[in-house]
Amino acid sequence: MALVNESPIVGIDFGTTTSAIGVVRGGAPVLLAVDDGETMMPSVVAFGKADEILVGAKAKKQAVLNPDRTFRSVKRRMGEKDSVAIGSGSYSLEALGAQILARLKAGAEKELGHPVKDAVITVPAYFNQLQRQAVQEVGRLAGLNVLRIINEPTAAAMAYGVSQTEEQNVMVFDFGGGTFDVSVLTIADGVFEVKATGGDNMLGGDDIDQMLMDKVVADFKADHGIDLSQDKMAMQKLRDEAEKLKVALSTQESARLHIPFITADKHGPIHIDKTFTNAQLEEMIAGIVGKIVRLAKDTLKKSGFENRELDKILLAGGSTRIPAVRDAIVNSFGGKLLGGVNPLECVALGAAVQGAILGGAMENKVLLDVTPFTLGLEIEGGAMEEVIAANTPIPAGQKKEFSTVADNQTEVEIKIFQGNSNRASENTLLGKFILGGIEKAKKGDPKVEVGFDVNVDGIMSVSAKDKKTGSSRSITIEKSIINRKKGN
Repeated sequence: MALVNESPIVGIDFGTTTSAIGVVRGGAPVLLAVDDGETMMPSVVAFGKADEILVGAKAKKQAVLNPDRTFRSVKRRMGEKDSVAIGSGSYSLEALGAQILARLKAGAEKELGHPVKDAVITVPAYFNQLQRQAVQEVGRLAGLNVLRIINEPTAAAMAYGVSQTEEQNVMVFDFGGGTFDVSVLTIADGVFEVKATGGDNMLGGDDIDQMLMDKVVADFKADHGIDLSQDKMAMQKLRDEAEKLKVALSTQESARLHIPFITADKHGPIHIDKTFTNAQLEEMIAGIVGKIVRLAKDTLKKSGFENRELDKILLAGGSTRIPAVRDAIVNSFGGKLLGGVNPLECVALGAAVQGAILGGAMENKVLLDVTPFTLGLEIEGGAMEEVIAANTPIPAGQKKEFSTVADNQTEVEIKIFQGNSNRASENTLLGKFILGGIEKAKKGDPKVEVGFDVNVDGIMSVSAKDKKTGSSRSITIEKSIINRKKGN
């Protein structure tokens, strides 16, 4: 492995709960202190007085007093069209996310002493096309040149495997604040080859926090007849304390949830003072843990490996520190947990490694990732015809021939879907366009060639061409916007 002193390309973990930025220095990836001396920055954006923008720890600290103008878990909503109104203006979700990345960028520039331009950004492995494009837009709005989008579990594996020499089969569990991913990789001779990936973009530590909150709200209503869910400030206090409780129960058998003056009734102030045990939390999240294990078993099966063939299990994301989660993984896949890897830091460190590879600061390292979903077209009857299968190595390209379904049909609608159901309506519609200029003929006679291409970022372009007339159209999937390019 050839090294130089420092990579000019940063790696960014754009997280649901916390975000971080790293770089390779002296041959090793390190995180940069970007938020009042801390390397892990809360992924929180707030608008204060006179629409002053606060990001990170400062935004989180004022959330209780400013719940309506404080935004968390923005990453979880990437790809949605919604925007938020602040004062006389409005912000897209990408613009809110860009505030987080811009703060990381500014902090990195201060510590490094030079401008930061190029970046590798991580996303959940199970992010779809629209979500990946949205993250690229977040980077652009933050003033970054996004060289590569890589999957979070793959980045975690790169952080671990950068110094490994022997061949290993590794399963990565990435259970963070907002998403769960699992990937199976082979690491050998500097090649990181993803065999299969799976997950759930709406399953994370936030859901555990919500379960704790729901329990407290229900008990409080039973005890005092007051519904705290109708009080925004009270719920913000409870959200902060529920998160702290979850973290405490990751290392303690029991922990106290104490919130003085949560509300008041005619008799005066009311406080919350409850003790939770690990056993209570384990019972509460049994369904979540069971789903994690099922998804992991399905992904392992798709990889072609069996339990006995796994050499190491790598945990990433803060939620993997919960004892019930760790115990379920060990019991289901064997006691091969890697020590010495910080689950909160490894994704950003791995992104920094990928940046160093792209920038030439690390040589003889290659990343081979896969597309997490099946990509295809809607055909007659509402079925989805597969063009590129899930877990196909990327970059990937595939062409298929289709035809008309009615006599003298002069145009066809190309509807592009992503998902693992054989019914188009049960998958995600990525885009659609009309291919015209087809010569009149009996149904089934015209030959329309449709090509799918997925680049190394997992982002797709689609083209369609009538093989006889030469009429063609193509699009690149971009958020909710379809860029159309005319052909002949």
